Amino acid sequence: MSTYSYDQVLTDVREVYEQLTGLPAPKVDVKKPRFPLPREVDPMALVQSEINYLNLHLINSGISMRLSKSPSWTPLAEIYETPRELVINLELAGLVKDDVTVTQINNILIVRGARRFRRVSEEAQYHRSERIYGAFERIFPLPGYIQADNMRLNFSDGILVITFPKAEAAAGSAQIKKGEVRKGQESNKE
Repeated sequence: MSTYSYDQVLTDVREVYEQLTGLPAPKVDVKKPRFPLPREVDPMALVQSEINYLNLHLINSGISMRLSKSPSWTPLAEIYETPRELVINLELAGLVKDDVTVTQINNILIVRGARRFRRVSEEAQYHRSERIYGAFERIFPLPGYIQADNMRLNFSDGILVITFPKAEAAAGSAQIKKGEVRKGQESNKE
């Protein structure tokens, strides 16, 4: 592992602090340290050990995933079907309809979006934030028996509901309307 310069360490720490808290990082004067090192301590070794500790902490706590530019969180999904439709529910608390895009290509459903950190006010000082911010993406293979082109979306109370009618349900209801007997049902005629 190559060593960082002290300036690079301070820059990285400031960026991480600002991303996690949404607040500007406090200024650090490297010429007048508040806590000088004892003379027997090697500053390069100390800085490198602190970087290694920080990296392990970020990896083990999952914070590093939150800071990456790739999808950083996965909304929980609930998928079920009824005799007439397939339904996918996604938990998207804190998002609005414009934060999400839903596309369907070749029987693959792709749901993408992002949860952005929004400060309550300039005076608000956050002590803890356990929400995960950043981009997300969910990909769902769709079965061949649904009408993917007739997708319906409903976004309410932080839940995105995606509904697909089944092809056989639509065909079956059309046959019943015409007075035909559904396949697999016996006719009462004798």
